[in-house]
Amino acid sequence: MAFSLGFLSCLNGTSDLGNHCKLFLDKRSEQPVSTLDILLRGFWCPQCDIRSRIVHNEEQISIMDTALLHVENMDFNINISKAHTLFFKFLYAETSEESIVSWVEVLPRILRHSSRHVLLEMRTQWVQCFEFLLLHEMKAVREAFSGVVCCFLENSVMDILFSDGLGVDGGSKELQFMDKINFAFTEAEDSQILLTLLESVGTIMKVSDIHGEVFFCSFVLLIGQLDNHNSIIRMTALRLIHRCCTYCFKGGLDLFLLKYSHTRDNLYDYLSSRLVTHPIMIKEFAEDVVGIKTKELIERMVPSVIPKLIVSHPNNNDAIITLRELASHLNTEVVQLIVTHLPKVLCFALFYEDGQHLPSVLQFYKNETGTDSKEIFAAALPTLLDEIVCFPGESDQMETDIRTAKISPTIQNIARILTGNETLPEFLRNDFVRLLNSIDKKMLHSDDLKLQKQALQRIRKLVEIMGPYLSTHTPKIMVLLIFAIDKEGLQMDGLDVLHFFIKQLAEVSPNSIKYVMSQVVAAFIPSLERCKGCPSAHLSKIVEILEELVVKNNSLLKQHIRELPLLPSLPSLSEVNKVIQEARGLMTLQDNLKDAVNGLNHESVNVRYMVACELSKLFNARREDMTALIIGEDIADLDIISSLIMALLKGCAEQSRTNVGQRLKTVCADCLGALGAVDPAKLKVNSCERFKIECSDDDLIFELIHKHLARAFRAAADTTVQDSAALAIQELLKLAGCQSSSSDDSLRESNCYEMSYRGQKLWSRFSNYVKEIIAPCLTSRFHLPNATDSASVGPIYRPKMSFRRWIYYWIRRLTSHATGSRSGIFNACRGILRHDMPTAIYLLPYLVLNVVCYGTLEARQSITEEILCVLNAAASESSGAAVHGIAGGQSEVCIQAIFTLLDNLGQWVDDLKQEIALSQSSMARKHGGQLKDGTYSDYEQNQMLVQCSNVAELLAAIPKVTLARASLRCQAHARALMYFESHVQENSGSSNPAAECSGTFSDDDISFLMEIYGGLDEPDGLLGLANLRKSSSLQDQLIINEKAGNWAEVLTLCEQALQMQPTSVHRQSDVLNCLLNMCHLQAMIAHVDGLVCSIPQYKKTWCMQGVQAAWRLGRWELMDEYLTGADKGLVFSSSENNASFDMDLAKIFKAMMIKDKFLFDEKIFQSKQALLVPLAAAGMDSYMRAYPYVVKLHMLRELEDFNALLGDESFIDKSFSADDPNFLKLTKDWENRLRCTQPSLWTREPLLALRRVVFSQSHMHPQVGNCWLQYAKLCRLAGHYETAHLAILEADASGAPNAHMEKAKYLWNIRKFDSAIAELQQTLLNMPAEILGSAVLSSLCSLSLALPNAPISATQASKENPDVSKALLLYTRWIHYTGQKQSADVKSLYSRVTELQPKWEKGFFCMAKFVDDLLIDARKRQEDEKFACKVVPVSSSSSNSVNRATEEKEKPWWESLPVVLLYYAKALHKGHKNLFQALPRMLTLWFEFGSIYTGDGSSSDQHMKAIHVRVSGLIRGCLKDLPTYQWLTVLSQLISRICHQNSDVVRIVKCIITSILREYPQQALWMMAAVSKSTVPARRDAAAEILQSAKKGCRRGSQNSALFIQFPTLIDHLIKLCFHPGQPKARTINISTEFSSLKRMMPLGIILPVQQALTVTLPSYDSSMSDQSGFHPFSVSEHPTIAGIADEAEILSSLQKPKKVVFLGSDGVARPFLCKPKDDLRKDSRMMEFNAMINRLLSKVPESRRRKLYIRTFAVVPLTEDCGMVEWVPNTRGLRHILQDIYITHGKFDRMKTNPQIKKIYDTYHGKIPDDEMLKKKILPMFPPVFHKWFLTAFSEPAAWFRARVAYAHTTAVWSMVGHIVGLGDRHGENILFDSTTGDCVHVDFSCLFDRGLLLDKPEVVPFRLTQNMIDGLGITGYEGIFLKVCEITLSVLRTHKETLMTVLETFIHDPLVEWTKTNKSSGGEVQNPHAQDAAAAAASLFLLVSCSPLASSAALHPARLPAAGGTLFPATKLGRAFFPPEMEGKGRPVEVQPKYLANPGPAGC
Repeated sequence: MAFSLGFLSCLNGTSDLGNHCKLFLDKRSEQPVSTLDILLRGFWCPQCDIRSRIVHNEEQISIMDTALLHVENMDFNINISKAHTLFFKFLYAETSEESIVSWVEVLPRILRHSSRHVLLEMRTQWVQCFEFLLLHEMKAVREAFSGVVCCFLENSVMDILFSDGLGVDGGSKELQFMDKINFAFTEAEDSQILLTLLESVGTIMKVSDIHGEVFFCSFVLLIGQLDNHNSIIRMTALRLIHRCCTYCFKGGLDLFLLKYSHTRDNLYDYLSSRLVTHPIMIKEFAEDVVGIKTKELIERMVPSVIPKLIVSHPNNNDAIITLRELASHLNTEVVQLIVTHLPKVLCFALFYEDGQHLPSVLQFYKNETGTDSKEIFAAALPTLLDEIVCFPGESDQMETDIRTAKISPTIQNIARILTGNETLPEFLRNDFVRLLNSIDKKMLHSDDLKLQKQALQRIRKLVEIMGPYLSTHTPKIMVLLIFAIDKEGLQMDGLDVLHFFIKQLAEVSPNSIKYVMSQVVAAFIPSLERCKGCPSAHLSKIVEILEELVVKNNSLLKQHIRELPLLPSLPSLSEVNKVIQEARGLMTLQDNLKDAVNGLNHESVNVRYMVACELSKLFNARREDMTALIIGEDIADLDIISSLIMALLKGCAEQSRTNVGQRLKTVCADCLGALGAVDPAKLKVNSCERFKIECSDDDLIFELIHKHLARAFRAAADTTVQDSAALAIQELLKLAGCQSSSSDDSLRESNCYEMSYRGQKLWSRFSNYVKEIIAPCLTSRFHLPNATDSASVGPIYRPKMSFRRWIYYWIRRLTSHATGSRSGIFNACRGILRHDMPTAIYLLPYLVLNVVCYGTLEARQSITEEILCVLNAAASESSGAAVHGIAGGQSEVCIQAIFTLLDNLGQWVDDLKQEIALSQSSMARKHGGQLKDGTYSDYEQNQMLVQCSNVAELLAAIPKVTLARASLRCQAHARALMYFESHVQENSGSSNPAAECSGTFSDDDISFLMEIYGGLDEPDGLLGLANLRKSSSLQDQLIINEKAGNWAEVLTLCEQALQMQPTSVHRQSDVLNCLLNMCHLQAMIAHVDGLVCSIPQYKKTWCMQGVQAAWRLGRWELMDEYLTGADKGLVFSSSENNASFDMDLAKIFKAMMIKDKFLFDEKIFQSKQALLVPLAAAGMDSYMRAYPYVVKLHMLRELEDFNALLGDESFIDKSFSADDPNFLKLTKDWENRLRCTQPSLWTREPLLALRRVVFSQSHMHPQVGNCWLQYAKLCRLAGHYETAHLAILEADASGAPNAHMEKAKYLWNIRKFDSAIAELQQTLLNMPAEILGSAVLSSLCSLSLALPNAPISATQASKENPDVSKALLLYTRWIHYTGQKQSADVKSLYSRVTELQPKWEKGFFCMAKFVDDLLIDARKRQEDEKFACKVVPVSSSSSNSVNRATEEKEKPWWESLPVVLLYYAKALHKGHKNLFQALPRMLTLWFEFGSIYTGDGSSSDQHMKAIHVRVSGLIRGCLKDLPTYQWLTVLSQLISRICHQNSDVVRIVKCIITSILREYPQQALWMMAAVSKSTVPARRDAAAEILQSAKKGCRRGSQNSALFIQFPTLIDHLIKLCFHPGQPKARTINISTEFSSLKRMMPLGIILPVQQALTVTLPSYDSSMSDQSGFHPFSVSEHPTIAGIADEAEILSSLQKPKKVVFLGSDGVARPFLCKPKDDLRKDSRMMEFNAMINRLLSKVPESRRRKLYIRTFAVVPLTEDCGMVEWVPNTRGLRHILQDIYITHGKFDRMKTNPQIKKIYDTYHGKIPDDEMLKKKILPMFPPVFHKWFLTAFSEPAAWFRARVAYAHTTAVWSMVGHIVGLGDRHGENILFDSTTGDCVHVDFSCLFDRGLLLDKPEVVPFRLTQNMIDGLGITGYEGIFLKVCEITLSVLRTHKETLMTVLETFIHDPLVEWTKTNKSSGGEVQNPHAQDAAAAAASLFLLVSCSPLASSAALHPARLPAAGGTLFPATKLGRAFFPPEMEGKGRPVEVQPKYLANPGPAGC
């Protein structure tokens, strides 16, 4: 009956679910189902039978929907209320237990399906039923009811049965329900009933909401039974509580209470209310439920319950009792308890019931503590603010929003109480950082998404409150918001707050928007990229923010908007992109690259990644422009490229551990590959800043904050890093006295920070930008827990340990050992060192220095052990292979850190020693015993000496040999050389005759040095080392021949070595390497196969090297076989290093062959990753060291490009045609990229091999041959002739069209001249006859027996024209050189070249040179004959006959002059490659002819007159046709001839100069300054006429017109400044007072006369001359104008008192100049022009270009004939001063004692022994060579040291040879300067030219200066090697271009110098300078001597094996006296020793 009634209720009752009950009937049944069993099987109610079975097989069952029955059979709808009545009747009937249980079981069916009306009607009965069943006497009934009691909790039931009225009370129904439960517990007397009640409560808890009242009350009921006297009840309650914790509380009770504060607070309130009455219950709950002690539970409860107790104490008598009980349990006093929790109490009182109870709370505290309201709030303020802002939120969101809205008024209320002011920004300015941190830690980083969203709203509230302080806290807010935006669940909320923040920031500080713009865009780009494929729901909000950020701030931040990349092309972003595009405007490629450099150095890693990605896109889009930029070699462009490459290398070494940081490294590597392996020689080598260990603590604090911590703070990607940086800044500012010691209250009231004087001084040093970042740290209160170093002993480093981990642990140990004032600095940085590697690396030397100087002996020893551990791991053989691999990459970075540390320590020792020595020297000169600035007391000096000794002891404990070997294994060759050379010098001395220890070197040392030099790619040094040993070893010969490219010799040597060691893996590997370099690839494969069989254990080594040959040959099956074989076996380390990249290439090729794009990308990625770590370590050193890895990235990029071109086709199957546009574009790009690379074999060979593979796969044999030809040319230029010959044969076999020309050049280079000419003859004879012409053909046939081929088609012939012209020109030049043809034949051949290529500059120039040579020969011949006639008088008749015979025999030489000039002019018209040779020579010929025409009285000769007219016409034509910038290059030559004897010449010269002035007035006016002020009236008047004419040609009021007005006034002021004597004994001149009119002139539109601004920049050679009409060699925007002049000018302490004047440029840069009086600077100016010409010549010769030979030049501007301006050469110091300081440091020189000592020696021995012997034996030993120490001190970084020393050797050698040629004298120690940033030798003061030193009282007999110290600076090889080789090359260049150089020297003749024109100043015409003519003649004869001498060989330059210092050197020829003994000099000259020089010589000349 019970089940039937229940089923009927289901069938006929109502259902809220909308699903009607269904009756399933068996289809086989013929009658309706009536039995209970079938009913149970076939019935399913969607409400009551949710867990019952579901019918799956509906085919066998029919379904009856009872809803249909309701409609069809109305009688079936019974009265459900009668069912309720029937149910109650049977339930209350005294029937069996089983029956009642069955009725209880169907209770849910009846209750759930009852209508609302029925339940209301039966409400009372149901409530009574509920109470009845809870306390039923039958246990089974109670248990049954406990299982179904949950049906009363359903909303439809509870709303009616347990609510007042009609169920509208939403909160009381749960309480009424629980009241019935509580009543049952109260009424239950039987323990059994209590047990079932507990089970019922457990059931109720399982189904109720854990946040609801029912659940909480049920939980409390269970807790309440924990102190029941019945143990079973207690255990049951405890079991149910644990079950609840398991099933209801995910993560346990603790986590639940932590997460849901509302429930926790209610629970704690309940427990506190029972604390006094039920202590056992509290104890049981704590120990058995929570698992803690009672005291700990109460400690948890106190923060929650105390606020409520105190607030309620006026109305709650038990509150005070409870407080006392709580205090008792915690063993404390009530006062202490309430004071501790004061902030929470105040916070609760402020918000509870709108703060009505606050007065009573404050009164309570006053009563208890005796403090007033203000003191109470002040004490609690920081924590109170946290409580107010970071409250956890209510369960009701509305309540949370209301409370959030009350935050501002609440804090205003507090502010009013404390300060009387309600201004929140001022009140909270010291608390914003703490509040943001609290929000971050307590809310934003919680696991509760709801709490995280609340955190964002609190941040929004703070942003709203901050007001004017918002910009100060921008970095912190941005980190928090970027974190939110990156989390998917918080993105929308984060975007809302970010938008609000940007709007607020724009209002309060618009300029601060620029600091967040890049960060925001970088954060949005990934989301925007995803939106292109799938629009995001957040897109509209992102667009809204970007429009707010970019569009609205367009006008204000346009400069910063231009740095943003264009965003993805989405319609909604069109407006933003439009603004960005407009801001970028017409940005040039250079502008884009500059912005990229700035972006790559941004603090934020996200911004750096964004910029790198944008740069990658730029490279892809503008490849051609990029290569053109590099090829163009413009200085400014290459500076940008240099900066860009260094920024990308820095990006590859990114230390950030984030995903973005890792991606940044990959993208930077991609960019390097896309940019290509740019030749290091093209780039500007950034001089390495010398690391200076700061002496004072404040300097260290400043450097730390300014350069490191502020950057780390802004760059932080998360708050942990940011807070660590903020803490370090906070503590450092506190140490420096920047933080106020005042209380917070006084700060709030005064609104100012009171700093100490020390703090103010430090604070003033920071930039405003940094001040804004660190300002919050002035008042922040971060705390870092104390950390103790682990007790571990011994080295920390392990070979596989990461760099970050190792350096952190080492620094932590060092910090624990630090002592003194700096220990506070180090401890302050403990937190940030874990996260920021640059800061850690910066602090490392300071920490080590502190511990070494002040620490214990054990601490010092531990440092030594740590350093040796790292170095030994690198130097050991076992770890060698790993150093360069992926696993060893971190090891290499660790080793580099040790190297840098040792550099810094060594530099510190050197600086300190020098400082002490100079201090002692200063003290020796002091008077009166008073210490002067820069000196130290004896105690201080002793302390410094002890510290210096400790550090020196540490450095000495590190063996130099270990350092050298570790460096070599890390490929740090320069470092290895520095260490090992130092080791050798200490043991063996150097190759210097005057050295203290010289001469004997061990063979092992020399071999190791040669190995190092081999890695440095410095063959000149190798030659020098080879001369140091008596007999070379086999290994030495191998190294020398390898570097020389003599691979056949190398192979022979390897064979010789294998005879001694047949199984040597090393030698076999060398043989394979040799075959690879010789391109004997097939032989290499055969050798590999043999080695695999003979030495199988090293199969991996042989297969890896076999892969190198296989892929180059395109033998793919063999390559696969080798790849498989390389998987196992032993490997030889050097072979692995060489072949590992080839293995990667082979795997990439394999992926391309099988068309596996995924595998291809994977292998490319893996290869790049393998390169990244060594690239990063090498990039820390220099670009040169990183270059090999960049070359590999270059190759990988080209493979990617080629794979993209393949598409989905296989590398093997796909072939391209020669006219495929895409393929042509790719190959053209490859060719341009190849031109940008270093022109060396090792660089270009793999690139050319890759091209050969690609071309051969498409059967493009001519292109394959072209690659072979390029390789052959490289080998030929490098002197690798055998390999070059093989490559030529391969090219010829491939059908390369120019193979014969390359072969001819090869033959010529190996000095087979006849064979070379024959090869060219044959090549030309095979060309079409109609192209060659009959004259050429006959000329060729006259020397060759070969017959020409049959003519080919005209179309084909026209294509061959360029090749014909090149071959014919080369043939003609060689014929001319060897003299195998008459001049007429040669001339016809040259003419044919110009006919074939009428637009080819080189053809016309060679023709001009040839006819010019003929003219020179004819002129010399005719002048000699004329001279002979004058010497030997003859009769008139015989004279006439001689003249007639001469005329019949030869025409006058000047008849051919128009032809010569015409060809020069045509060459200039076609191009400017030979501008500096052609135009000066053309002017020289013109001027000479003009002089002859006027001077010899030949103007009446009609024939000569016609020639003169013709020549003048040619020059006028050139003036009209040639670009003006070409004439500007010869302006000095033109100015020197403005008083020419020939009036026609003068007119034309004036016209030319006038046109130059009009076109380029800025440069020309500076060059005209001296002549306009000339003391020669004719020259001065001519200059005035030119200037006036040029001025008239300028439009009045134009910029150029103003220049002509400003310039004369400026020159007059500068002349006065030069000669101004200054006040007596004054060191400065006040410009503002002494030259106020000059000061008032500023600013001027006149450019600063720096060298770059005065030097013509020629357009690219690739551009045609027709396109150069608009070319401007001086960009106005590039060269700064004079914007101002410094207030003071320094007067230098020399005889003439020159002034150092500082001009301020329009670019903001200050540039000093030297204003020199009483000195004719025209010689210096002409010398600079001469040097500039030499530089151009050196740059054209391959040998000198490869070595980057040049002379350092600077601008010299003569203002008059006896004064002028010289551009200040920065960073230079005189040799004398350098050496003097070194001698003082080493105790070899004392300013007070040394000179008298030398004087005494002189007086003692003068007349007794020869002076030279006295000098050598008595004086020089006092000053041993020490110049090498300057390089070690000035360039502590080894790569910079090596570059500087090579630069010193190069520049010194070039200057020596040039000075020798021009007779440069007066080379004392103050006229030779050295650059402390590059090592360059710079000569100044050129007043003693053309051997004037020979005319002095004590003649200067030495040709150039090479004293013992200068030899010492060259290293242990001395003058051998680099110096000697560069001397040879320089003399060879000078000899080859002697005519060109003579044209420059001719300006000396016609630009009269003061000392040459003293007697001719009144002359009205051009002054003849006999002295100058004699000097020029001497120079010409010297050039001739150089041309004829064998000086280009090393034997001629070699000192007749240089004797001991001071000995007799070469024979007394000028050429032979290249070396001279070291001599003493101060301001004296290198002459024999005289007393006046010994009086005060100084040691500088030694």
